[in-house]
Amino acid sequence: MRFKQALEVEAALGGLYRGQSFAGFTGTIAAALAASSTVFAGRYPLAATGKYLLKWVHLHFTCLVSFTTPVTAGRRLSLKRGSGGDPSDGTAIDVVRDHSAEATETLLTGQVATTGALTMTSVTYETPTRARLMLSQAGSAGLDYDEIWHFDDPLILLPGQLFGIVAPAQFDAAGTWQLGVKGGGVEVST
Repeated sequence: MRFKQALEVEAALGGLYRGQSFAGFTGTIAAALAASSTVFAGRYPLAATGKYLLKWVHLHFTCLVSFTTPVTAGRRLSLKRGSGGDPSDGTAIDVVRDHSAEATETLLTGQVATTGALTMTSVTYETPTRARLMLSQAGSAGLDYDEIWHFDDPLILLPGQLFGIVAPAQFDAAGTWQLGVKGGGVEVST
């Protein structure tokens, strides 16, 4: 509810907001993904002049090869905000303009991992975690698990900031998996 109210106030004050959806699918993520590895990153460009409000994110996890221990405490993915350079060594995310007064725009740029972690040179994440996808139970081959995060108080990105889907602890051996990520947000003028 707060998110809708924020947009209504912005519109009443004459502000412009533009929306964009994004999506990406990892390749097969290799076994034993290291702690602090990023598998998806979306960045609000440094040249932007507004704020990007992340409204929602949908994660769909599929275990391809069973982990050595299928039920493992601490196996999870987290949403974190950070700042720094662009991610690399992945595939560009897909972006779709939802609504806008502009003919073309790119509100987010980003990468999704292909076989392991993205290279996140010079990126520093904030300590707090905004959301978690618990995967302790999702270690058997063929198991799917998905979750949608809705943010009534949106995660706000300033120019040059990004959000990442991060493995806070190392994933246990043998298991390989794939992750689908999609979501949406709006840019609000300042």
